[in-house]
Amino acid sequence: MEKRNPEIEARLQRVFDGARFGHPCYAFEEVTSTMDVAHQLVRQGTPEGTCVWTTRQRQGRGRFGRTWESPEGGAYFSVILKPARSAEEIPQLSLVAGLSAAEAIRELTRLSPSIRWPNDLLLEGQKVAGILIEAKDGAVVVGVGMNVTTQPTALPETATSLAACGAACDPYTLTAEVCRRFEGWYDSWRTEGFAPIREALRPWLSHLGEVVRVTLGTTHPVEGQAVDVDETGRLLLRLESGAIRPCEVGEVTFLR
Repeated sequence: MEKRNPEIEARLQRVFDGARFGHPCYAFEEVTSTMDVAHQLVRQGTPEGTCVWTTRQRQGRGRFGRTWESPEGGAYFSVILKPARSAEEIPQLSLVAGLSAAEAIRELTRLSPSIRWPNDLLLEGQKVAGILIEAKDGAVVVGVGMNVTTQPTALPETATSLAACGAACDPYTLTAEVCRRFEGWYDSWRTEGFAPIREALRPWLSHLGEVVRVTLGTTHPVEGQAVDVDETGRLLLRLESGAIRPCEVGEVTFLR
C-alpha cells in the first residue's frame, strides 16, 4: 500500500468529528486510485465506513473504464460499504451518493449542482463531480471525485471546478459534509429502500422533461423525453411512440 500522510489524516479526522463514515480514514498525498486502495482494505477486513482520501490520483477512473482526471485541487475519496441488500439494488448507491454530494455542495457554497443520471454532478453544464460504484469481495466501494479548487486549465473542456464557478470551499470540509449526508441517506436506503431517495432526488435531476439520448453499452442509443426515475432508480424515457422505456444503465446526452 502507498505511504499514508498522517498530517492529512489528522486534518480529516478533525472535520469528520465523530461521524461513522470516515472512521478509520486512510489519507494519501497521491495514489494510483482510491478505489484500488479501498479494495485492498476490503480484503484485509476493514470495517464499513472506512474512507480512503487523496489529493491526487495517477490513474483515477470513471465508468466504462474511462480515465477520471485527478489533478491537485480536488477531493478524491472512496467509502467502503457492506450493505445487506440485493445485487440489483446496489447501483442505486450511485444516486444516493450523488444526492449527498449535491446537498453538501449547496450547503457549503450556495451553488446548486444538477445531477445527470446516474452518476455526474454538473455546474453550468459542465461536470464538477462524479460517482463510481464497484462491488466485489463482499463489499461495495463508492468512489467520489470532486473538482474543488482545481484550475480549469488542468481539467478536460467538459469539466469545471467549484472555484471556477466562484465558490471558495475547503476540500477537507467538503469531504466531511458529503460523508455525513451520505451516512444519513445510506441508513435511510438500507432501512426504507429507494423510495425516500427517489423523492429527495427529483428536484436535483437536470434532465427531467428534456429530450435526451441514452447510450446503453453496445446496443443502439435510445432517444426520448426523460420523465422520471422509477422506484428502482432506472431512468424512464417517453419514446416518440408514447411508450415508456426504463433504462437501467447508460450515459445521458442532452439533445438541444
